[in-house]
Amino acid sequence: MAPRARTRRFGRDLEPGADPGSGATGGSGTGSGRPAGPADRRRREDQTSPARASDGPNGGRRGNGGNGGGDDGGAESGGDGEAPPQRHRRLPAWVVPVLLGLAGLAAVAGALALNGDTTAAALDAPAPTTPVLSARRAPELVAAPVADRRLAADLDSWIAQSPSNSCLVVEASEDTLFAHNPTLPLAGASTQKLVTATALLLARDPDDQLETVVGAAAPPAAGIVAGDLYVVGGGDPLLATPAYASTLNGNHGGFLTVDPAQLADAIVAAGVTRIEGSIVGDDSRYDSERYNPAWPSRYRSQAVVGPVSALNINDGFGFYFDDGAGPGGGRTLDPPTNAAAVLTQLLRQRGVAVGGEAHAGQAPEGLAAIATFPSRTVRELVAEMLTDSDNDTAEMALKEIGATTSGSGTWAAGTAAVTSLLSEAGVDVQGTNIVDGSGLSDTDRLNCQLLVDLLTRPETGPVLVEGLAVAGESGTLVDRWDETPVEGRLRAKTGTLNTVTALAGRVDPLQGGTLSFAYVLNVAAPVTITAADVQRQEGLADILVNYPRGVDVAALVPASPAPE
Repeated sequence: MAPRARTRRFGRDLEPGADPGSGATGGSGTGSGRPAGPADRRRREDQTSPARASDGPNGGRRGNGGNGGGDDGGAESGGDGEAPPQRHRRLPAWVVPVLLGLAGLAAVAGALALNGDTTAAALDAPAPTTPVLSARRAPELVAAPVADRRLAADLDSWIAQSPSNSCLVVEASEDTLFAHNPTLPLAGASTQKLVTATALLLARDPDDQLETVVGAAAPPAAGIVAGDLYVVGGGDPLLATPAYASTLNGNHGGFLTVDPAQLADAIVAAGVTRIEGSIVGDDSRYDSERYNPAWPSRYRSQAVVGPVSALNINDGFGFYFDDGAGPGGGRTLDPPTNAAAVLTQLLRQRGVAVGGEAHAGQAPEGLAAIATFPSRTVRELVAEMLTDSDNDTAEMALKEIGATTSGSGTWAAGTAAVTSLLSEAGVDVQGTNIVDGSGLSDTDRLNCQLLVDLLTRPETGPVLVEGLAVAGESGTLVDRWDETPVEGRLRAKTGTLNTVTALAGRVDPLQGGTLSFAYVLNVAAPVTITAADVQRQEGLADILVNYPRGVDVAALVPASPAPE
């Protein structure tokens, strides 16, 4: 599929081959982070950033209204017999071009007049009957160029406050209204999750589910498993006990999780009463590399992301039980053993005897399935990852992309698959560098045009937009733009690292329509992103939600005839 053609209206492009330089002009200061426990670790970006976006719960879904269709009607004829044919006089060839030229001049004149500030006195003046060739007969034709010029001026003024290492793209439908450095490669922080989400939707159907399978070498006999019970992970990132899930609430309510007790209940429902061996955790769908080598070591101590595994309960953070049994929730480097231990405890709580201690291992060929437990749909996993900026879900999704497309659940296979999937889908990935799924690495590279392309792509974009956090209502935007005109009208993915701040999404302006946008700003260390850098994004949202500024299309409609 070839990339979509666009109409470029306004904006500035970086000269091809130019070196953007650091251009760091932001405030100084050092990002400070504190070692964090699981109570405040999941679904967040680099904890050390002084202006990290807040995390929150899943938001509700807002549907998009459809366009109504008109009916085709036919003219009725009455009377008997055929009417004589009507003769029509043909207009001279010069008439139509002249009329069109006059209409165009009228529209230009109207636009020039509208571009100035109309005084209250002029608006109160008696309106004459509208001539046939008046610009009022085509109000959108008059308003559009004025609105776009004002938008360009507003955005030029706004982007001038950003360092040179920044980009901004604003589109309406397939028209580019504004573009500043649209293809400049930059680190996008958690806006990288839009790339991962799109690739996952290309690799798996939105309604697919990932399965955790429980089985044994032979079917149970009279409720007894003669040997070990294997739990084979399928990449479900949301398995969490209620006790652990309660630590993820933060300031904004709960996160989307799936209670592994349901898996224990399924095993009991299958008639299992005794397991003579142990429960064995199998995470062989993905490799055993738990942390991406491109990440700073501080991410482990700050619990920015847990150990990545195809079989993970509680994000690989220790044991959490409602009755307080078991040790505390420290980070583990052995997620499959941790998951097996959680399931052992849950089964014992339900009266199932388990002979041995939990450990990790690989299930034998020809496993006799006893119970299967499906994850949430891929569509829901994408929404959770984007709404709450879940780093763990993003990294498991990247390895799942690799496992699905090549049978290799590794970071290398996943990143290669993302690039090829997007390219095959007609997405321009030139200049990008994909290192991980979450954007935690500052060596990831994307650009603003890519982000807007992903949000507006007809096949997968609607799923992305549906899953974005909503200003003032949900996820990482729950505390931003609340009780302002932007609340409920902006859906976006945030991105924050020590040297990055980004925002990409969709705005529904007050006067109607839809704008898609992406903004990314990088500074060069030791300069760090400040709270003021993040706060400046509110000005961008204000400009977009008020588009078209100062243009009242209703005032341009044909005037009523003057009273006789």
